Amino acid sequence: MNAYFAFVVMFFAQPPYILIVLSPMKTVYILLLPFLFLASYAFSTTPGMEEDTAFPNSELITEVADIQHWLMDSNTVLIDMRGEGYIEGHIPGAVWFGGIPALVDADHAVEHFLVDGKTFQQLMRTVGVNQDSHILIYDDGNGLGASRLFYALSLYGHDKATVVNGGFAAWSDQQFPVETEGDIPSPGNFTVSLNESRSCDVSYLTGNLDRDDLVVIDARSPEEYSGTEKRSERSGHIPGAVNLEWSNFVMDEGIPYFKPPAQIAQMLEEKGITPDKEVITHCQTNVRGSHVFFTLRLMGYDSLRAYEGSWFEWGNRADTPISGE
Repeated sequence: MNAYFAFVVMFFAQPPYILIVLSPMKTVYILLLPFLFLASYAFSTTPGMEEDTAFPNSELITEVADIQHWLMDSNTVLIDMRGEGYIEGHIPGAVWFGGIPALVDADHAVEHFLVDGKTFQQLMRTVGVNQDSHILIYDDGNGLGASRLFYALSLYGHDKATVVNGGFAAWSDQQFPVETEGDIPSPGNFTVSLNESRSCDVSYLTGNLDRDDLVVIDARSPEEYSGTEKRSERSGHIPGAVNLEWSNFVMDEGIPYFKPPAQIAQMLEEKGITPDKEVITHCQTNVRGSHVFFTLRLMGYDSLRAYEGSWFEWGNRADTPISGE
């Protein structure tokens, strides 16, 4: 018996991972383990994604099937960024943040402007986030809520964050269990460290629009970009900005998983959005802009900012240049 186990382990530990089993009838069974593993893996991958694909910054995204593995680490904080539905059912272990509205500075002159650092610090401490916490974020599924929090974390100096691909929609689709009660977390010690390289204002934009190594992404709809749909005093777009609506990065049908990296890379390249340039994202209120910000970080872009004032600010000023007005 001992020789049998030694024989099995010896073959299991070396390529090509062939397991030979002798039955009581002395029949030899040869199992090609790589095929077994690949077959099981195929059932757990995101629809539309090939097994050998990976995002350049793959640590920024995870699948619902891996959440329980993440939660085995006591430093992981799972945050529910949905606007509602937490009490009705949420992923076990998640704490509710309050959705995108919880990140809004209601007193700011610009609509839906992100809360300041002091407020954000308190929000994160309230949901139990510490300096060494790794934050796992999910929303309804389209990534807007999760990306908004991801951007806030990037701006305020916390890079240990991962978005759940497909969010709660993917969790429900795979019929994983939910819970309706949640514990009140112990306050964390999260501390803000502002990363100014992740944001820009009107003066930065107007002073850099002529740069060849700068590209501004407008994440709004084509109608907003062209000016046919008006949401501010003035309509149109920032001169030179390229229109790439945020929804192009997720699946068109079914669960809104992120599209494969190769498809996203092709879209970016066709628009001239390359990693060697500085990229600035925006939309109407930087919610959709935050989604594009996250997508570009996922794709390995690092010279990246978001214009928080977005079109609400730009389109309501009389002194900003506009194309398509």
